[in-house]
Amino acid sequence: MSIQTDGRLAALASGARLLARAGTLDEQLDGLAAAACTVSGAASSVIYLLDGEHGVLLAGGSAGIGDLAVEPVAPLAVTAGSEAGDPVARAVVARRSEIVPVTEGMRAALAAAAGEIAAMGLIPLVTQDGTGAQEVQGLLVVGLPAEPSSAGEAANLIGGLDAMADLAAAAVRAARLEQALVERSDWYDRLAHTDPLTGLANRRTFDRMFDLELARAGRQATSLSLVLFDVDGLGEISSRHGADVGDDVLRRVAATLADSVRLVDTVARYGGDEFIVLAPGTAGSTVAQRVVRAVAGLEPLDGGARLTLSAGVVRFPEDGASAGELLAAVDEALQGAKATAPGSVIERT
Repeated sequence: MSIQTDGRLAALASGARLLARAGTLDEQLDGLAAAACTVSGAASSVIYLLDGEHGVLLAGGSAGIGDLAVEPVAPLAVTAGSEAGDPVARAVVARRSEIVPVTEGMRAALAAAAGEIAAMGLIPLVTQDGTGAQEVQGLLVVGLPAEPSSAGEAANLIGGLDAMADLAAAAVRAARLEQALVERSDWYDRLAHTDPLTGLANRRTFDRMFDLELARAGRQATSLSLVLFDVDGLGEISSRHGADVGDDVLRRVAATLADSVRLVDTVARYGGDEFIVLAPGTAGSTVAQRVVRAVAGLEPLDGGARLTLSAGVVRFPEDGASAGELLAAVDEALQGAKATAPGSVIERT
């Protein structure tokens, strides 16, 4: 089972090119799995990714296993302490590359169309940061048609596979870092545009959407409704039951608002105990009544008190031609509703 130096170098060069060129992680891992077969003379190979949180290996890329390429086997469990009797766990936990006789469980997963396999190479994918700390990213498993005839041959095989595993580890780590950056960017974006307590759009996002919808309504000569809600007696609720209960009230009202408005409507937390809805068309009053009824139907607070919302409704262009005029008008309508009775809806138009 000798390995030609030129063949190994060609496979390594091919693997390096895979990493240097654009492509998905799946494409890179499939190519590296194929290169691992070239390096070792293996009939088949699978590159597993380690899910450290759950301690399982999930198939990421493969070569030579035909229809089994998508999910060759169920996830393999890897737990500290199991490495003594499990060569797969030993390779991951101890970061040890070795060639072992094939097990029946792995034979089905690694069998190639060309025939059976007699041994499998287990090569952990290990990365190391600037402090020297190592992290296992996954495991390269190759199916070999015969066991190495000597320790030297085994070492030669492992040397070539270690190099391929290093390339695969680099690809996996780069993909995970990129995903982490995307998630962090998404988190910052949500933080900038949503209210942290309720998860609704914040005032900044609402102002931007208001300008866009107002401009659109002006161009198309259509109506635009604006509804401003106030949670009746929230200050008293917080004083009597505590700030945490007040925050919970706001979250419950926000969830009810989000479930009650239309898909075309924009709902945001406007400030303190106020929420605002931007509703294209003339349906503002209908939306307001629906929300007020939904909140009134929520589970009462301790002591039996029910939550209520008061609402003011205005419409473009009848009640104002600009954002400032409409906001002043809807605030006036809301104050009128609050002065009438808890749970009132006043439409200025």
